[in-house]
Amino acid sequence: MEKRLDVLLVSPPSPNPLMLKSFKRQGMPPLGLGYIATYLKQADYSVAIMDMGLEDNTMDVLLDTIKTQKPSIVGISCSTETYNTTIRIAKIIKEINGDICIALGGPHVSLQYNTIFGKENIIDFAMINEGEISFKKLCDYYIRKTLNLEDLRSVVYVKKGKTITTPLEPFIEDLDSLPFPDRSLFDPLDKYAIPATISTSRGCPGKCAFCAAGVLSGGRYRMRSAKNVVDEFQYLQSLGYNHVTIVDDTMTVNKKRLYEFADELIARKVMMTWYCESRIDVITREMLIKMKAAGLTEIQFGVESGNQNVLDNINKGILLDKVYTVFKWCKEMHIHTITNLIIGQPSDTKETIKETIALGEQLIDLGAQLSFTICTPFPGTPLWEKADEYGIEIVDYDLDHYSTYHPVYNTRYLTAKEIRNEFYNAFKIFDK
Repeated sequence: MEKRLDVLLVSPPSPNPLMLKSFKRQGMPPLGLGYIATYLKQADYSVAIMDMGLEDNTMDVLLDTIKTQKPSIVGISCSTETYNTTIRIAKIIKEINGDICIALGGPHVSLQYNTIFGKENIIDFAMINEGEISFKKLCDYYIRKTLNLEDLRSVVYVKKGKTITTPLEPFIEDLDSLPFPDRSLFDPLDKYAIPATISTSRGCPGKCAFCAAGVLSGGRYRMRSAKNVVDEFQYLQSLGYNHVTIVDDTMTVNKKRLYEFADELIARKVMMTWYCESRIDVITREMLIKMKAAGLTEIQFGVESGNQNVLDNINKGILLDKVYTVFKWCKEMHIHTITNLIIGQPSDTKETIKETIALGEQLIDLGAQLSFTICTPFPGTPLWEKADEYGIEIVDYDLDHYSTYHPVYNTRYLTAKEIRNEFYNAFKIFDK
């Protein structure tokens, strides 16, 4: 008989076939759940992670785990796109064992926690913001009975028909104090297309209208020390990996920390290559030279549009003139570039989309790897909160469609159907 679990953490699958196909090519382990699970393990809780984005982790496997290992708490982390799937999973779990505590977390829940408690009493707790400390306190209350309900922080629950929102747990200031995610929890790690990943910071100083990263981090940007990050590089190297993907929204925000990180890699002679994301407005030629010397081989820039007015309208904060310059630098230094262009932004017209496609062709000539997505107003973003100001009319509230592959609004200039057609046309052009 298998040992009973204290906690099972679940990452639900996407309902979108394109996203599932994309996961096969660029899927990564859910580091957020890895941090929480490792933090709980340090407190002697038995914990497992099930990532249902992996083909082998089917619904049958999940249900078998529920029946045989009988977790006391199931924590499910969901995005907007996987929210409906999350609720379906939670309902089935409750039907199997109504005593299991179900806690939802993740970006969608952090921003929409007041909407998740339905009449069926499926969800016991909604977790807001970072989960390490607040989830451990939930375990201390529910499993070990060492805390009272009133001691919990950053959770929402229903009591006697009334929704209770507890005071927020402060954001973790010292990220170095957190243990590295225990990669043995992702079993096996090599099932992922991109297995070796690291988070070196939390938050993003950008204010892009389509992104909620700033809101989710309390409008603040916190960093791990360079030494701590390189320690984790070497941990991954000890597991047999020599290329690391840094998953930060913008790893290069703080030039001082970036240089310390590069110097630390060089001083320790850590012969590993790495990838990161940056912004056109913060990068310099000098920074790229330094990063290249420390092992950088790939870098991604969110360019989004080939029209300056469209970029300004979404508060992107970059200039198109510098886009060309930065991609030329990278080509000269043999740094592989990746970028994404967004179709159907609030001020997009058929003409501005042509400009975006033309920019994409130029960036490909400079060696860039290119992808397209559809502008999506995720809850918590300015596009969602201030739709009228951006001149958009949301016509599709089915959260299964909030995948960046499905248009959900009309703009002043384009209908959702026209946005879809422009998106497909862009794909056709670049398929050639």
